[in-house]
Amino acid sequence: MTAPARFGNGSAEVMSLEAYQEIFCRMVASAAFRDRVIGDPDKALDGFDLTERERRRLLTVASQPGMRVNTAIHRANRLTPLDQTLPLTCFLLGERLRVLLDRYWLENPAENLQAPSECERFSAFLEREMLAGRVTDPYLEEVLRFERTCTQLRFFTEAELGRRGLISRGLPPLVSVVTFRHDPLQLLEALANFAMPPANIIEGEFPLLIDCRSGEVDFRLLDAAAVAAIRQAVMDESASPGPVR
Repeated sequence: MTAPARFGNGSAEVMSLEAYQEIFCRMVASAAFRDRVIGDPDKALDGFDLTERERRRLLTVASQPGMRVNTAIHRANRLTPLDQTLPLTCFLLGERLRVLLDRYWLENPAENLQAPSECERFSAFLEREMLAGRVTDPYLEEVLRFERTCTQLRFFTEAELGRRGLISRGLPPLVSVVTFRHDPLQLLEALANFAMPPANIIEGEFPLLIDCRSGEVDFRLLDAAAVAAIRQAVMDESASPGPVR
């Protein structure tokens, strides 16, 4: 009994299929990329291992009206976890959010759309944007850090927090402190009421304790005595001997 005949290079066929699928997903995720494929396919598809037949198919698919509906559904699915975990951050970004999301979605194809995973990815993306100077805002860094911490405490188990190094020394596992440079009560209240925060919020050092032990986010400002007590607890924890083996 003879083996069935095979045509072409199997490895090349797999690579070509992977490239085709990647481009299709990017066209669904980004209308801007899809427009580039339609307007200048040679440039947009340069570097991808595609057969001529696959290139023609992708051009045909890119021009179909239904692709706009696919993009709208895809964006709604990807926006939902960000709206659940980073609502104040998204509101603070205002009109800048659309451009940032286009770039984020293009650079980060959908993999795991669970709320905490998407929150971590988008938070890391925004941090890189701020570090590069492409996004500037006096309040964005601290609001993002606050919401990211709340999400971590709400969604991660104690074991997961420990593995990620997110348990604050001197505090219970589901409790953390985020230090603001602006009065957090005034800042967060404005955003919670769908108002852009004023430019003259009081500046200083404001340690805000976040407590998720009840399953809900509870936060309060710490006074000097509370901060001193936490620092003492950290010192005591560092000085205590380890377990006897």
